[in-house]
Amino acid sequence: MAVVKANGYGHGAVPAARAALDGGASWLAVSSVPEGLELRKAGIREPILNLGYTPPAALSAAVAAKLALTVYDRAALALLKTASTEIGIHVKLDSGMHRLGATPDEAIKLATEVHADPHLRLEGFWTHFADADRDLAFTKGQLRTFLDTCAALVRAGVSGFISHAANSAAILRLPESRLDLVRAGLILYGVRPVASWTDLATLRPALTWQTIVTNVVSVSAGETVGYGRRFTAKQPARVATIAAGYADGLHWRAAEKGCAIVRGTRVPFAGSVSMDQAALDVGALPNVQVGDVVTLIGRDGDAMLTADDLAEASGTISYEVLCGISNRVPRRYL
Repeated sequence: MAVVKANGYGHGAVPAARAALDGGASWLAVSSVPEGLELRKAGIREPILNLGYTPPAALSAAVAAKLALTVYDRAALALLKTASTEIGIHVKLDSGMHRLGATPDEAIKLATEVHADPHLRLEGFWTHFADADRDLAFTKGQLRTFLDTCAALVRAGVSGFISHAANSAAILRLPESRLDLVRAGLILYGVRPVASWTDLATLRPALTWQTIVTNVVSVSAGETVGYGRRFTAKQPARVATIAAGYADGLHWRAAEKGCAIVRGTRVPFAGSVSMDQAALDVGALPNVQVGDVVTLIGRDGDAMLTADDLAEASGTISYEVLCGISNRVPRRYL
């Protein structure tokens, strides 16, 4: 199951979904009904699961689009029972995440009722791990809870459902959690769940984020640059303005420790990231000019910056960096 929620983790939901299906995925996952409808409108007909909440107002559209829906409470099940057509249901167990999901006893009751209803089809039974990228002992405890609940469900006479639990980290670090289906998220886009997992040599980032230099100015020692005057030239300097700002997803805090690549060389930010623009200290590169390519994520020559690098500079995680690249940044697919 290729997880393409949040606009395909910032990469573009429809192209990411098509690439995943071409690569062998048999399911797609989204986090809302509108995300599922976007894929259907693009002509994608493969099974799609809404991992999240389905509002009552969105139910008819979800049913018409033949989305599989997650159920974890009795109110949602009561609403689904009013439908006059068959709906694929995945009951979610809360095995320790304490976000969405039913307790083991309640999950068994919900799944049993779904199985018995002529208009509902129990396609799946699933859970989500809270800490698979760090605490394997806790994750194994979640898995035991899930497997015990699955076994109890089978003893109750319910079978034929797909069991799934493994996210990206568990796919890589907990093989016994792969079960009938795995939900590949971040690794689908070539990014490590944990930056220090350097043993994943074949994992290659799918995304390169670039912009261009739009102006180059010389500043004297003691002069300042940008909002808040956060950059002061300690000596005569050259500053390049670039066409990317926090409205594009370049975090404001990235300017404190971050850098970009120009002409194959890493150069630091110079002052605050603005809404539409940022500035780089290019004093070490005397030939920088308007139109030069600036790499925020990706490789240029021998220099490389990853989503993890930008995340570290911004005080966040790679997931937020990727999902935060806004829709006004054009995507080109190769």
